[in-house]
Amino acid sequence: MKILCSQEHYDKVVQYAESIGDTTLQRCLERLKSWEKNPNRPCEIELYYDFAPYSFGFRERYPDGRIGIEGGLLYHGRPDQSFAVLLEPFHGWSIHT
Repeated sequence: MKILCSQEHYDKVVQYAESIGDTTLQRCLERLKSWEKNPNRPCEIELYYDFAPYSFGFRERYPDGRIGIEGGLLYHGRPDQSFAVLLEPFHGWSIHT
């Protein structure tokens, strides 16, 4: 996984998740990391800054430089400032593609 936003932003988000006792961020990061190990289509996940508080954008980058899936690793806080559509209210992080 490649962190394209500032390390400070990444660390702040991880520390915030730990401070509220939320494990959804860690589970989402582990899920994205598992995508990198797809034997049929290995890639590197790139995390970048997103405007929503405690959130990231992400994309798959293949060895030939092409880009695969792009999406968001979004924090649904209280209030939810992610502007993502949710069918059921949720507090924590989730992957959106």
